[in-house]
Amino acid sequence: MQDGRIGTHQPSLPGGTDNSRTAAGLSPVTCPRARISGMTNFPPKWDDGTIADSAEHQVHWYDERTAIIRQALRTTFEGPFIYLLLGSERALLLDTGTGDADLRKVVDELLDGRDLELVVAHTHGHGDHVGGDDQFRTEQEKNGKRTYLVGKSAEEVASYFGITSWPDQVVEFDLGDRVLDVVPIPGHHASHLAFYDRSTQLLLTGDSLYPGRLYVFDWPAYRDSIARLAAFVAAGNPVELVLGTHIEMTAQPGLDFEFGSDRHPGEHRLQLAPEALTELAAALEEAGETPRRIVRDDFIVFPLSPTGEPL
Repeated sequence: MQDGRIGTHQPSLPGGTDNSRTAAGLSPVTCPRARISGMTNFPPKWDDGTIADSAEHQVHWYDERTAIIRQALRTTFEGPFIYLLLGSERALLLDTGTGDADLRKVVDELLDGRDLELVVAHTHGHGDHVGGDDQFRTEQEKNGKRTYLVGKSAEEVASYFGITSWPDQVVEFDLGDRVLDVVPIPGHHASHLAFYDRSTQLLLTGDSLYPGRLYVFDWPAYRDSIARLAAFVAAGNPVELVLGTHIEMTAQPGLDFEFGSDRHPGEHRLQLAPEALTELAAALEEAGETPRRIVRDDFIVFPLSPTGEPL
């Protein structure tokens, strides 16, 4: 801890016996705007807003090629999770947060010394996931490597990833020795995507499935999307864990924090078991065509009108 609010913890390889960047011939991470923890699968505790002087971002290495970043709840009650996936040729940053914290500085530090181009894409186009985009427009080239910022609309997303039949087509996106499957799942947002990482078997589901309130703006599209995503998994794409982009549930089954709360003492874990997707798909199938609120232990389906009014 340097000044009471800035953490600089070096990430270590699984087992805690080595430093990932040192092992790769890189200098250790010392990121002045992030608290960084090392590669056990998940930290003992995410920044839950109960420490007033916490760093702007908490960074945790899930493994040596997968960083999970949480924007501090003290900067926004959304507390969004952001994912940085590294391949041998490029890195993929999924979401940029609200823009109320310096994410670019954190990402530059995490990528320092790595000869990778950076692709900045989004799980979807809501403001708490694209608010930091301007931080990645200014420096379009660093050390001869470009930063590519993918657009926010369904048309821009489909064009970049080569999706010609939206939303039914699943496409591959290769980071270099690390292939992701890109799955369109509109319903929460028109341009929503899920990402399946074949190497880790992590399923990144954005705001479509996470431990919290699953806001549904387009009920038919959402039901279809979750059914397609469940079918994709069942078709031979095994999931180790489901990772979303918020935590809004408490550790008490079925109980969420009050909307807008920037303190989450005793919050739910981030990771969900793959059965959560099966449970969600079954609940939506049972609900049928009429939107309705569905409460489960790990999530709450929360249908809204197109203007954001509860249904």
